[in-house]
This record gives sequence, C-alpha cells and structure tokens, in this order.
Amino acid sequence: MIKMIWLSLICLLGLSGCSSAPERDYQVTRFKRQAAAWLEQGDNQRKLGKYQLALRYYDNAYRYASRRHDVQQMGLARLKQAAVYINQGQTTQAEDKITEAVMFDKNERTELKPAIDFMRSKLAYAKGEQAQALALVEQLQIQFAEDVEKRIYYRWVGWQYAQSRIDWLQAEKDIQTLFKFKADKALNNIEVLSFVIYHNLVWRIATGQDKATTALDIAIKHFASLELTNRLIECFEIAAKYYNDAGDADRALYYQARFTQLRRSMN
Repeated sequence: MIKMIWLSLICLLGLSGCSSAPERDYQVTRFKRQAAAWLEQGDNQRKLGKYQLALRYYDNAYRYASRRHDVQQMGLARLKQAAVYINQGQTTQAEDKITEAVMFDKNERTELKPAIDFMRSKLAYAKGEQAQALALVEQLQIQFAEDVEKRIYYRWVGWQYAQSRIDWLQAEKDIQTLFKFKADKALNNIEVLSFVIYHNLVWRIATGQDKATTALDIAIKHFASLELTNRLIECFEIAAKYYNDAGDADRALYYQARFTQLRRSMN
C-alpha cells in the first residue's frame, strides 16, 4: 500500500513516464519579443530617414537581446546600425559594428554570415573598393541561387555597385516576378520590392531608358501605399525635374508643389 501511494505521488509530480500530457515549454521570451519590437521600430525609423532615432532603437534591441544572450539578435542589431552609419558616410563606426557581429558569429552558433558579408560589401563600396564589393555580393547571388527573391535583391545590389552592368531585360523580369510574389502573398520582404522599384526609377531616368513615366507612377503608388513619406518626397522631386526636362510645365509645377507641401509637412 505504501509503495502504491509513493508511486502515485511521483506521478503527480509530473514525471513524463507517468503522464500523457504534452511536454511543456519552459522558455521565457519576454526579452526576445521586446528586442524584436525595437528592431522593427528601428527599421521603420530608418525607412523614414530618421537615422539617429533608428540607431537608438537598435541599441534598445541590443540591450534586450543581450539580457537573454540572444547573439543572433544582438548581431543583427549591430549590423542594422552599421547600415545606418554607411548611409551617413560614417565608415569607421560601421566597421566597428560589423566587427562586433563577426565576434558573435565566430564564437557562437549564429546564421549571421550572409548578413555580415552583405554589410561588408556595402562598406567596401562606400570606401570605394568596388571590386571587393562586387565579389562579395556576387558570392551571395551564388549562395542564394535557389532563393529567387534574395537572388534578385543581390543582383540589383550588384547593379547598384556597377550600373554599367544593368541588364534591362532581366530587370523587367525581376520586377514582374516580385509583383507576382506580392500578388500571391509570397513576398517575404517588402523592402526588396521597394529597393527594386526605387532604383528602377532612378536608373531609368539617369540612363534615358524608356518607360520612365511608368516607373515613376509605380514608385509613387508603391511608396504612398507604404506611407514611406521620405521616399515619396524624393519621387515628387524626381518627377518635377523629369517633367520639366521633358517640357511638360504643368506636370512639373504640380509635382514641385507636391514636393514642397509634403516636405514642409515633415518639419
């Protein structure tokens, strides 16, 4: 009798052999969720061109990730800061942040290597090391040959580094592919589409390609739908100059007015 009571007590304590209940998850993810939220807020501010605020938000993300020793998020926060510093021309600060991410990848199990290589390519290009930048991004194209979305993105980054290499037929195919992904709700990262749409517009106008007006209309509609006001302002400025150069005074004046109004509303 005593033996039976003892066995019953053991089972009540929840030993797996005495219960068919599903295994409990004891992981606490409060800091992980907060770090992810700060990363997202930093991304939003970066898209709006509010770089100092983005840097602070990424610092907050790093602190919360550090509290649970989430080296993946910690490294990602540093790489995102590196991207901001590169955009601002502060290559020394960017290099320091990349070095921190490399340290995490070297000493811990992370999946940061592709992101590190990509940021190294951006840094190399910012420092005028075009060959190194192209070599890194071309390697990423090979690495992600089976991932259509990422392959398109790295191809366009490569064209950004060497615009003489732009293949306009391939560019058209890439744009159609990304729009299909979006329509099918299969687009993983809207920033890839934003990057392509913006550079398609800028490069078409810069090189005198056809379909510039279509590219302009697509860009304005896209950035308006995402409420990316800073990009929308850029599009209005580009449109004003484009239509002025084309001799369409009415449209030039219209977009100049929209540019002025929207820029004032941001101050």
